[in-house]
Amino acid sequence: MPNLDGGHYFFTAIVPIKNDVIVEHEGLRSSPVHMVREALETLPTALQSPEAVEIGIQSPFARSLRTHFARFVVLDQPFFNGRDHSDALADALRGTDLLVPQANDALACPYLLVMIDFDPRTDFDTKAGADEPRHYCEELWSLMPRELEAVFRYCYGFPAVRDAKTFADFLLPCQVETTMPFNDYWVGKPQLPTLSRALLIAPPAIGVALPLLAALFHRLSWPTGLVLALVLGLAGLAVDYWIVMRRGARPLPAAPDASLRHVLKALYLQQAFTRLAIAQQGADPQARGAAFRQFLATHRPDDLAGPTQMPGVIGSP
Repeated sequence: MPNLDGGHYFFTAIVPIKNDVIVEHEGLRSSPVHMVREALETLPTALQSPEAVEIGIQSPFARSLRTHFARFVVLDQPFFNGRDHSDALADALRGTDLLVPQANDALACPYLLVMIDFDPRTDFDTKAGADEPRHYCEELWSLMPRELEAVFRYCYGFPAVRDAKTFADFLLPCQVETTMPFNDYWVGKPQLPTLSRALLIAPPAIGVALPLLAALFHRLSWPTGLVLALVLGLAGLAVDYWIVMRRGARPLPAAPDASLRHVLKALYLQQAFTRLAIAQQGADPQARGAAFRQFLATHRPDDLAGPTQMPGVIGSP
């Protein structure tokens, strides 16, 4: 399941935006895609810079303790990357007119690209938890319905949205497979199982050996045995390819302590410990030990509930 990798779910959806000429909402008259752009323009970002902190309006996605990243992009048309590469000599011999345009893709309507990286439920690998991303979409609607309505209002199919369930019903059919997730929480090398050489050698080796043995013991003629050895050997290589691709499609295992709650706690402890280290420069060992014990009692490193860093901010006070 490529959408799930490294213990995180990488949700990608491409939602079609209405291409009506003019729409009107709250006294504004404009195109649907412009209305979507306006909604995205006014959607607060996280407090990730001193300027944003000064404004003090937090991103609605910070209400979720499962959301790592959220990105929204309006796709008007695919970029034209120029003509297909070709050999200049071959073009000259064929008399190719480079001024004649080649066919290029065009979208029938604008699209809203939605990319959200979030923590799946802890019981995702069990039957009871195999409901992502539906569960996350429904949870997101319960946390920020007004903001989501402002963004998706002018998308095809959104008028049917009434609650969390219908929002998930609206968004999930637009999901596309995420084939290149971004995940950098692994610090060490993941403990990945290695395919044994014997497992890979066995299928083609058996496929080649059996017909040759049959020919050797006069069960088959040598021409027939050689042809079968070639065919079964290639079939064995195909089995190897299937095994490798099946193993490669498995998600990367989750990094330890990589949920958003763990990350926020780690950021909080990093800042608090930095302040402790600065304050204890030049202190004697006894005072330093007492300060560290007080640090553990105050900041409780094993307690994810708090004290911790709030989501969507640069640092902790």
